[in-house]
Amino acid sequence: MMSNGGSVTRSWNGRDWQDYCVMLLQKRYVASNPHGLQLVPDRHKGDLGLEAFSLDGVAYQCYAAEEPLAVDACYEKQRDKLTTDLGKLRSKQQDMGQLLGSVVLHRYVFLVHRHDSRLLVRHASTKSTEVAAWGLPFIDPGFQIVVETDEAYAAEREALHAVPLPLVEPADISDEDRTAWAEGHQDLRDTASSKLQKVQISPGTIDGVIESLTNQYLKGENTLERLRSISPEVHRGIIAARAQREELLALEYPPGLNDSQAKLAEIANEFAKSLRSDFPILNDLTAKMLAWSAVADWLMRCPLDFEKAS
Repeated sequence: MMSNGGSVTRSWNGRDWQDYCVMLLQKRYVASNPHGLQLVPDRHKGDLGLEAFSLDGVAYQCYAAEEPLAVDACYEKQRDKLTTDLGKLRSKQQDMGQLLGSVVLHRYVFLVHRHDSRLLVRHASTKSTEVAAWGLPFIDPGFQIVVETDEAYAAEREALHAVPLPLVEPADISDEDRTAWAEGHQDLRDTASSKLQKVQISPGTIDGVIESLTNQYLKGENTLERLRSISPEVHRGIIAARAQREELLALEYPPGLNDSQAKLAEIANEFAKSLRSDFPILNDLTAKMLAWSAVADWLMRCPLDFEKAS
């Protein structure tokens, strides 16, 4: 995740964004125009710059620039990607014509993970006129490019996450399971304990904090396993979000001489807020539990550390 003008922007890799967009499109077309969407696989000889097209003449291309990026840098990457893929309409016009068959494109939807610059709209308008002037047989004279984000697919996005909460909420961890896990992973608990000794936590409370973190970790792992089976897209998204946040820990929360238990709460609360925003399937309690599970994981595996209190 990254902060962008006061809002939270999720960082995607290209494949995950493409897969996510395809699911949004499938949700839309299965409801409004069954069998009206043709996906274009790219694993064999590429996709010719299209993720999908509809039989009524709308092309879709999905692109997520690699974050973190400033607004101007993100715009430049999006502009260049759009220019490159539109160029394939002409440079590969024979292949494109064979792909589309009798379909004539009148819209080209450029689906991006964030849209912060009017310059991208201006560029799309310029390219619309340019592409229409090429006189390609599969391009309508009124061809237009539209820039969208997943905000344009709010209903479909909600449908992707529409899993009954009782299926997501984890069962309590039994004392037997907690004890068995602790006995088999004492080295991880020792690592977390050694870190907590550096911060302003009373020595007498460290054991209790470790027990609470262990419980949150196990509940979080159980919840992720449930999500893997009932909502694979949400599961993949949470795993990716956790990995991306982990990569930025040292930058966003560098060790300091005044580290305290409050810093752990700050990290967990900010991550929970991001999860809740990006994955509506999660209620506040589940998002917070998953966030604390991640904090426990980072403490035990070393990505999160502190300066020794003076």
